Amino acid sequence: MQNNSSISFTSKIRFVDRTAFAMLKKNNLIDYTHQSSNILKADEFYSPGIRTCTGGGLVNPLVEAEGFHFWDDMVNAKKFPQLINSLFRFVKDPERGLLVGSKELKGSVYSIPQFQNFKKAFLERVKNVSLFEQHVFENSGTDYHYSLKDDTWTLCTTYIKNDDSRLNSVRTIGQLLKCFKTISIADGDRLFVGKKEVLPSEYPELFKSTQNYNAKV
Repeated sequence: MQNNSSISFTSKIRFVDRTAFAMLKKNNLIDYTHQSSNILKADEFYSPGIRTCTGGGLVNPLVEAEGFHFWDDMVNAKKFPQLINSLFRFVKDPERGLLVGSKELKGSVYSIPQFQNFKKAFLERVKNVSLFEQHVFENSGTDYHYSLKDDTWTLCTTYIKNDDSRLNSVRTIGQLLKCFKTISIADGDRLFVGKKEVLPSEYPELFKSTQNYNAKV
């Protein structure tokens, strides 16, 4: 296990509601279509509508960062090695990473396998990776924004529980836990829901070190 004294607690992952996310000043859109650039290296970037897709980024805190958003389709499945090589050419030897997305949905056969492939590659190559894996509700998705200036990921996850429910956005840790099948916060990342920090002492199951991953390179 990593010695806690060597961890720099700078990286923040913050979940906010739709109103707060809409009020953010956002630059440098990353889209998922094949006609767009799905990877962007910048000091700030954002990407909306991650549902069955996989999105996230690679970061050297306060130095450089990139974001991405990949559609879960046959085209990207076939060229996955190329996608990974492209990602790690933008930010070399990243210290931290974040992955969000995927969903078990009829017709979206590449969604979960794509996320698993990215997860495997990230955990093999990046020391600290935070994961928000597999949206639970059929009508759910996540938007994200990243700022290198303060090393902060701001995410907005929305969901509809059933046909009789309205659109909700994550405002509490309880809602967050219900929205993803798996959540894992990397060493050195801090999780906030709204203005409240979620502490490892309160939810130790979320703060498992990804360094125990045993995948072979």
